[in-house]
Formats: sequence, structure tokens, C-alpha cells
Amino acid sequence: MIAITKDEKTAINKRFPRAHIVRTMKQKSKRHRYYCEETEHVMSFLEDLRNGRGVERAT
Repeated sequence: MIAITKDEKTAINKRFPRAHIVRTMKQKSKRHRYYCEETEHVMSFLEDLRNGRGVERAT
């Protein structure tokens, strides 16, 4: 599992609706973190997203 931001979570959910993303601290808390599975497709998409290459290229 890899730590991701809320914006990255939203982008991954749009592109891969079945990707496994979990959130810690399920209660109403500001201490939560998001974690995502490390599959090949999601990781390449996340790399493109973080490097600013655009999200259209990742498939």
C-alpha cells in the first residue's frame, strides 16, 4: 500500500473505479490518511499524475 493525497484518490477513483483505496481513522477526524493498492496500472497512472505528464496517457 502506498500513501496518496485526497486529490490523487479522486483521480484514481475516476480512472479505476475498482481500485482498492482505504482511509485510516474512519471517524470524523483530521488525522486520516489514504492508502492505495500498488498494482501496475495504478502505479503508472499515479507516477504520471505526480510528474505532471497529464492523465490522458495512462491506461
